[in-house]
Amino acid sequence: MDINFLNLGNFFQPILLVKIVTLLIIGFYIIFSLVILTQVKAMSEILVFPHASIIFKTIAIVNIVLAVSLFLGAFVIL
Repeated sequence: MDINFLNLGNFFQPILLVKIVTLLIIGFYIIFSLVILTQVKAMSEILVFPHASIIFKTIAIVNIVLAVSLFLGAFVIL
């Protein structure tokens, strides 16, 4: 079995590392968005502002949807 070390250089490209790190950062942002949603839900239970809590929950859900769509778009493009 002959291993050609020149072809191994094609596998370890720096751009591959950049793509993986980018997807990881976007994944962490999705987790952060989920934490924001749970914090908004907890805040709306403690503070009673009927119209504001609906608006904040809507913004948090839109944030999650956009974060997931960003991840999927980046996964397809990268």
